[in-house]
This record gives sequence, structure tokens and C-alpha cells, in this order.
Amino acid sequence: MHGLRIDLFVGCRDASQRSPGPEKAKVLRSKGAVALFLAAAAFVIASEGSAEDGQNEVSVQGGWAYTERGNGGAVEHVAATRAAEDAAWLLLACSADERLIVSLIHTEQFPYPLKPSSSVQLRSNNMPTVSIEGKSVQNNQIFIDPRQMRHIMPLLMQDDQLVVSVAGHDGAMHDYTFSVQPNDVALRPIRSRCFDF
Repeated sequence: MHGLRIDLFVGCRDASQRSPGPEKAKVLRSKGAVALFLAAAAFVIASEGSAEDGQNEVSVQGGWAYTERGNGGAVEHVAATRAAEDAAWLLLACSADERLIVSLIHTEQFPYPLKPSSSVQLRSNNMPTVSIEGKSVQNNQIFIDPRQMRHIMPLLMQDDQLVVSVAGHDGAMHDYTFSVQPNDVALRPIRSRCFDF
């Protein structure tokens, strides 16, 4: 499920090109696609410009790198911002069928073991701490339950920063601080299609 959404940066392979073990292939494609996007995002943010390759332009607003991709008339939107503390990124995506994806991604792997399912806490000045289930993919990606995120993201994105706390395998919480302003341009299509107001 998640690999398909993040595949938008790599493109989907047709069934004749898939190797046996489709779930493992999805995870590997997802990791490769995310790494490619995050590397491009880091480069673009560091150079304070935009990278254009024709079809998939990566643009920047503040700390956000964002792009869109059309696929057969359907458009998917993705935005990511880097944490102040580590090589972790907050990635927001809105699929063509208006499904929200919220993920915390480490470019290599989190420096502590993750449980397959654990609590992720979100806090900002606009709302009290919220605890939501997160599911890890290997040790470098945590998907946060999108059903609740659709409702609280509008409030979280109004603030200057968002702190995401992840429970390690030992129960200790690890904080990641994201600067989320400005975001009016970077998150506009995600906000209009995938956030509930």
C-alpha cells in the first residue's frame, strides 16, 4: 500500500517487470524512491532554488521541498521538510484518490531500534500533545495513521514548528523538530485535497 504511493517518484513497473516477492519489491522501491526524493530535496533546499527536470520539478518554500506528478490524468502531491536534530524528514503526500500519507523517514536508519507498531506523539503550540499509532518499515520509515492526521494536520500546520516524538524499542521517546512555516504554497494542494477542515 505505502510503496505504491511513494513510487510516484520512480514510476510504477508493469507486472512483466516485477520480480517474485512483490511485497519486498514494493518496500525496496519505496526506499529507493524516498531516498531519491529526499536527496533531491536536500540539494534544492541547500542551494535555495528549484531543481527542474521537466516533468518532476522540485520546488522549495522555506524548509519544504515539494513536487507533483501526473500519471494518466491523475495528480499526486508530495512535500517534505527536514528535522533540526537529525537526517529525519517529515513527508506528506496526497495521492490522486485523495489519500493522505504522513511518514517520518530517516535517510539511513533511525539510531535506535523501532517496534513494528508504536506510539508517535505530535505537539505544537496550537494543540495539546496527540498520540497516534505509527507503523515502521524496516528501521528507516514510520507511517503515521492517516485517518486521524487528516483532522489534526490543519491545526499542526498553522504553527511555526511541529515536534514529533517517536518511541524506541526500549520505550524512550526521541524528538524531531520540524519548521513548518511558511507552507501556504508548498502544502496548498495537499491541504485542499487531503486535509479535513
